[in-house]
Amino acid sequence: MELTTRLDRDRFTWLTPSLTSADRASMLVEVTAPPMPDSTRAVPTQLVVVLDRSGSMAGPPIEQAKQALCDVVDRLAPTDTFGLVTFDDTVDVVVPAGPVSNRSLIKAMIRSVRPGGSTDLAAGLVRGLKEAQRLESHDGVRVLLVSDGHANRGVTDPAVIGRRTGQFLDQRISTSVLGMGLGYDELLLEAVSMAGAGNNYFADEAGTAGEAIAAECGELLAQRFLSVRLTVVPGNGVQRTSVLGDLNVTAHNDGVQIALGAFTADQTRSVVLQFDPKQAPKPGRRKVATVRLTYVLADDLEDYSVSHTVWAHVVDGDAKPAKVDREVTAEVLFQGVQRLKRRATDALQVGDLDAARRRYERALRSVHRHWADVPAHRRPEFEKDRAVIEDALRRLKADSSPTGMTYVSKMTVTDTAFNMRGRDRRRPSAG
Repeated sequence: MELTTRLDRDRFTWLTPSLTSADRASMLVEVTAPPMPDSTRAVPTQLVVVLDRSGSMAGPPIEQAKQALCDVVDRLAPTDTFGLVTFDDTVDVVVPAGPVSNRSLIKAMIRSVRPGGSTDLAAGLVRGLKEAQRLESHDGVRVLLVSDGHANRGVTDPAVIGRRTGQFLDQRISTSVLGMGLGYDELLLEAVSMAGAGNNYFADEAGTAGEAIAAECGELLAQRFLSVRLTVVPGNGVQRTSVLGDLNVTAHNDGVQIALGAFTADQTRSVVLQFDPKQAPKPGRRKVATVRLTYVLADDLEDYSVSHTVWAHVVDGDAKPAKVDREVTAEVLFQGVQRLKRRATDALQVGDLDAARRRYERALRSVHRHWADVPAHRRPEFEKDRAVIEDALRRLKADSSPTGMTYVSKMTVTDTAFNMRGRDRRRPSAG
């Protein structure tokens, strides 16, 4: 895999004792999986589905979900692995995770699921994660949580459930989520997908659930790089490090570690970090950070790594102005827009329509103000974001009821989660 790093400027004036946020350095890190020939080793798909069977799933939602799962089973090879855990106020392992050796029996077991009572989501999810753990797979296992409601039994705190989900990443178990309808808790599902380094899907109608599950299965079939992680250790030239965006970030030794999940061939993901500098004693090079990429190649299950040391060139205030890297500043702008969209959904979730509108409008103004600085090849991405925000504002103007706000909130959360995963962006290389 290729690791590239680039700072937003080619020189910094860090000699003054009164450094401000304007002196902050932004760094764009891009991780790119190369194009790959067909694997000589058949990498099995390993999927454990955790399905909400609470009473609110009765009717089309659960029937569509079951049909989608049967379709997934038909796509899997006998060497692949499938498991199904269901939950309401109790948890059942309907299909123990194992080889897909008898499709007819597995599909009959899926079709036997019936809706029940309340929603102990945490218990169901943890049981699904443990079912994945039982496989002791070196190839990686994906858990897919499918729910249409709020957790109302057992542990319900999104932060607690997210942390528990993240604990399984070291065992190459990642977790994606699919929220169905308008009643599910997007904060909870977002916390799970972020901590589990997985995807976040929204099916506003029961019929679209199959498309989301099929998309997840298709991604699993294409994965070639597993347990991809970035570790960033700040250098002696900086005093504080922050990671932009809703990513799975944990403290690691003297720095931070960012879990990026699994990659398909020819896929690129971007991460932006910002560094508050220390005053430099003299002009010259200052170490900003060491960045290390680690991953497992699915073809041979070997561990690989690559590292970069990032340096800043410090000059005095009389030097010529710094050359700005527009690729980096565009990504900082992009991340800022995602943050404002996320804050708008926070407002919608508590019924503060005016605050949500202000934050959407602020995001639009930010894009407009910096439009001239956005490289031409990045503009379609911003135009898409602008269209999403304008559509949200139109929908809120047409329907400001709780149902209208809920729909816009879920659409925005899902769009932001997709953007933050940064799938398949193609940008020119540094230099």
